[in-house]
Amino acid sequence: MHGARAQYILQRATDRVTRMTLYATTLYTHIQCRGYPASHAQDELPDVTVSSNLGFGCRGTLLKSHQRQLDGEKRRCIVSRDWLREQWSQPATAILGSYEYPEFRLVDTNSRDLQKPRKWELTTMQNQVPLVRLAAVSLMAWGIVSSHMHGFAGALYAQTVEPESVLGDTTMPPTEDISQNFPYGISGKTPPSLTKINFEGQEPYHKHRINLRIFQGCPQVEISAGGRLWATWFGSNVQAERAPFHKGQFSVISTSADDGKTWKEVFVFDPSELLGGGASDPMLWKDHRGNIRFIGLRNIDFKGKDEFASSAWEFTMLNPENEHTTWSAPRLLGNKNISVMKPLIFPDGTIMRSMDDFKLVGIADKVRIRFLKEDVNGRPIFVSEFPVDNDAAFAEQMPIIRKDGSLFTFYRAKNGQKFAESFDGGKSWTLGGYYPMQFSINTKCILKTLPSGRVLLVANDVQITEENGKRRYIYTDEKGKEHEIEKHKTARTRMTAYLSDDDAKTFTHKMLLCDDGQISYPSATISKDGFIYIVYDQGRGEIGQHTIFLSKITEEDILAGKLINGKSYLNNVVSRPSDQGGGRREGDKI
Repeated sequence: MHGARAQYILQRATDRVTRMTLYATTLYTHIQCRGYPASHAQDELPDVTVSSNLGFGCRGTLLKSHQRQLDGEKRRCIVSRDWLREQWSQPATAILGSYEYPEFRLVDTNSRDLQKPRKWELTTMQNQVPLVRLAAVSLMAWGIVSSHMHGFAGALYAQTVEPESVLGDTTMPPTEDISQNFPYGISGKTPPSLTKINFEGQEPYHKHRINLRIFQGCPQVEISAGGRLWATWFGSNVQAERAPFHKGQFSVISTSADDGKTWKEVFVFDPSELLGGGASDPMLWKDHRGNIRFIGLRNIDFKGKDEFASSAWEFTMLNPENEHTTWSAPRLLGNKNISVMKPLIFPDGTIMRSMDDFKLVGIADKVRIRFLKEDVNGRPIFVSEFPVDNDAAFAEQMPIIRKDGSLFTFYRAKNGQKFAESFDGGKSWTLGGYYPMQFSINTKCILKTLPSGRVLLVANDVQITEENGKRRYIYTDEKGKEHEIEKHKTARTRMTAYLSDDDAKTFTHKMLLCDDGQISYPSATISKDGFIYIVYDQGRGEIGQHTIFLSKITEEDILAGKLINGKSYLNNVVSRPSDQGGGRREGDKI
């Protein structure tokens, strides 16, 4: 089904469903409820099925996020919209207990207010059986047509696709293949390497030395089991960041054995020897076994003749307590940007990697934002796609697992951060629009669940208003009073750590980390003793700046709004080329 005819049918179905949900002319079902006390433990919820009088219905186990909420005498049953749509496929009867209700109605209780999350609600309703057919047929038409018109219906529902259709064929040629032996037969699958630097006996005037560097940014941080800190970022001796191939750009790996006081650059990821390629968006992260992994994103201009012109490669540290650790052979992850945000680790050791197709940024009506789910051995399980959102920039999504098992993420958009939710382990996603609190406007923020269960957000605490056609950059203090930002009028300043006590519905605690210049692109890791290490960059190409900062804090510091732990600190310098004879100078054009 294609073209205008399909769009017309879809619009008719969608309009009908909209009328159902908004005006309560909705799906009525016959449900039986038998003896289920409201105090029953959440983790003991039984299977639940819902059926209509037409003989087809939905069936499945309700996760905690989909649990029935038995509200006193009302006995309301609440499930998620995506769960209901996904399960609406086979005849079934709902048996929840010994209470019988002749009819229920289905209404959409969606709200931008996160205190009222998006859901469908089944409520008691008498004598409305004739409306079953209208609602059910509309719902079926919506599902059937939307399955053929993913881009159009995506505002409500996202789907999974075959990993190879997104990542490309990541099967590597045999080792004897000419493409595996640089410098001959270079292709997008020729493996990259990490170059060791600053070792005893190295030529002192190598091209990656810091006093040649005039641009750097986008840092990441990790910590080993023994407490050695590792950081990475990209930089260049000749220019600022230039997409899509980032020619002349390399990624630096640096380490500290003294809790971040001093740092030493020890490796670079530099594709420039392969047809003048460049590196972008490096990543350090730690898997469920505690292994630290590095992802390098390589970009080579193959003039459109190689699907792996951009490719993500992952290396694993073999002895992370050693400054010049050895590494595993690189593994090809795919031909998308899979390296800008740390993967989400599930309790079973499976992971979900955030992906984006940066080549499509700014091109309307294209699916770009995705997640790759992998098993514990790195085999792809599925790729899920966000619905199209033309308001999204470089999405930089970083999900968390909420206490009820559902997933929540922010993603970068033009006027702040939008959010999305998944109630099936990341297979499908519902977009929720702009988050009520404005922060990190068109720039990166990060989310991380802490051991305490609180959620850490690191973001730029800046809001934008307009008065008489002019933009005002403001922030709000702990008393709710607005202050105009005078010194650094940009959305990329006031790097701030926030805490949420309610699974990212609200962030009621915060502590300013840095407001010295253009501050952006945070990354965080947590040590065994609970300290939070956060890196971010300052003025990537600004004279006297282009600094990588590190702050070490605790939850208690954030709760207090200031440093109270004697071992905490703010804004230690990880790297600043101008301190070592490098950096951009007056007259340099980058």
